[in-house]
Amino acid sequence: MGLVGVLWCDVGGADDGSFGPFTRDLSDTDWGYQLLLDPTGFAPTEEVERFEVRSGDCSSDRDRDDCADSRERSELTERARSRKPVTGPQWYRWQVYFPEDYELIYPARVVHAQFAQQRLGAAWVFEIGATGVLWVGKRLDEEGSYQALIDEDALRGQWHDVVVQVDWSNKNGSLTVWVDGVRKAQFGGRTCSSCRVYFSYGIAREQLVRFNQAYPGTALPTQVVYYTNMRRSRLLTGLKLADEPSLALEGHEAMSDPDALAEETVTKPKATTVETPLPTVVSETADAPPVSESLPTQKPPTDTIAEDDRR
Repeated sequence: MGLVGVLWCDVGGADDGSFGPFTRDLSDTDWGYQLLLDPTGFAPTEEVERFEVRSGDCSSDRDRDDCADSRERSELTERARSRKPVTGPQWYRWQVYFPEDYELIYPARVVHAQFAQQRLGAAWVFEIGATGVLWVGKRLDEEGSYQALIDEDALRGQWHDVVVQVDWSNKNGSLTVWVDGVRKAQFGGRTCSSCRVYFSYGIAREQLVRFNQAYPGTALPTQVVYYTNMRRSRLLTGLKLADEPSLALEGHEAMSDPDALAEETVTKPKATTVETPLPTVVSETADAPPVSESLPTQKPPTDTIAEDDRR
């Protein structure tokens, strides 16, 4: 692999659009994070972000101790956060690649992306379950609810395009996830509590004591995952890549030409015709309606995960 650079502290990312700045979180190993020339041969960008976690890759700071809390990680997290809550709709997008030799660590857990709230922990997680399925899970409720995104037989050896639309609200919001243009998950109800939301991605392994109890004397396997094109926007058009003719999502009108979209909305006074640039600083801080039968809500693939204690 051609090594382009290893970024130690404040990281902007390989191609993170309006996202960032990002920083490494409780990880400083040489191998934990690298910006590389694409080793897969078919990434949508020339450079990709590589995350790796090996057995024993835990660290601590004055507020957190991953080693004591049975965690290991290599993550990038949004560095700058304000005290104001996030409100209203936001769009997010990234592409992720799981190598062919990616191994499961059940009954321990591994989270590959998460929307967390300051001092309250994870609100939404993108997590590999017991059967090797990638799930999106809501951790706002005590029991939680999960919906499947990518089956195990399709997980490895290919790049997946993930698009998330969230209406951030502590009462009546929504979260929808598309994978490779297909709508896979849909939640309604509150999407945050304090709504002081920030985003992290990479590899975060939890409840490792469960693996050690299930497989005494067996070291946790090394895990590697690749990311690129981390993006965020208040409008879907802001997610479209420069060389994309259009961005088509199942159940949502395809967005192709932003100028044409603006011209069309001139006659609609209530429509937003110009995207408002997002600030670099990221905001921190009812029962849910039933979802469609085609997008069933399921309980977690294992028992409930306790709230993360990140600060």
